[in-house]
Amino acid sequence: PVTLGPCLPSWEDGVEIRTLEGPSHGPGTHPGSRRLIATARLCPGHRDRPLVLVIHGLLSPFPWYEAWQCRALNQRGAHAVRIDLPYHLRRRPPGGRSGVGYISPDLRWTRNVVRQSVEDCAAIIAWARREVSDRVAVFGVSLGGLIACLLAVQVELDALTALAPFCDPAETLMDHLPSRPRRILGLDGGGGGAWGRDHQEARSALDLALAPIVPRNFQPVTPAERIAIVRPTLDTVVGDAPMERLAQAWGADLWNYRHGHISVMNARGLTPKVHDWLLRQHQTVIGRSVSATVAGEAMAAS
Repeated sequence: PVTLGPCLPSWEDGVEIRTLEGPSHGPGTHPGSRRLIATARLCPGHRDRPLVLVIHGLLSPFPWYEAWQCRALNQRGAHAVRIDLPYHLRRRPPGGRSGVGYISPDLRWTRNVVRQSVEDCAAIIAWARREVSDRVAVFGVSLGGLIACLLAVQVELDALTALAPFCDPAETLMDHLPSRPRRILGLDGGGGGAWGRDHQEARSALDLALAPIVPRNFQPVTPAERIAIVRPTLDTVVGDAPMERLAQAWGADLWNYRHGHISVMNARGLTPKVHDWLLRQHQTVIGRSVSATVAGEAMAAS
């Protein structure tokens, strides 16, 4: 179970800042791979207000964007929680860089760390609905957008916004990696690296192995009317086409911005629009959800 730590110092009226911790189950062996860690910014005595879970991107060195989003959501009257994903931030291996080790040439490993991330977020949502608010929304960025979308497959959310979601890992890894990682993985010059003799064989192997973590391969239990996908049309990191395919497959809202993968976070008017969506009272919740233990079983299968 997720437990709430003591209050941390805060100079903000009406906001309690606490650390959330709980058990976590994944392939790593360092302490951070066995322990869920998140920071909650709560408005005590206001169960009527929604809670938003904010999920960061891959290799995030410091949670400045997520912390800022949480403060802004507090100012709108909402509770907010930001989670550290496995191998990131407070959960990185001792002496390691944030995010290194999350994605591996071992595709089973990558699937299992993604499954662990979804289960950690599901545990926080279960805790939030039990202890804080009946209404829980999720905002994920890049890798966090992938985790948010996979969460929506398993758990009914009150609202979801996925910003530049990493929603087709095979396409991103094969077609959009920067030159240095491509060289390291042996993908330069049409090579397939550890995944095949050439690009085509490697892409086929990745498509098959990573299918359980591609959101559009599933129908979400969260109704499409509550899901918004933010698509930066100049995104050369994730690629914009997978985001469009996801929105079409789910019938979700698709918001197009003429920005890149990083610059979209500062797109004019985007943050108020995201917050409006997350805090809106969408159609009535009908109670479809699963436990954190069950969430991600499909992703664990191989």
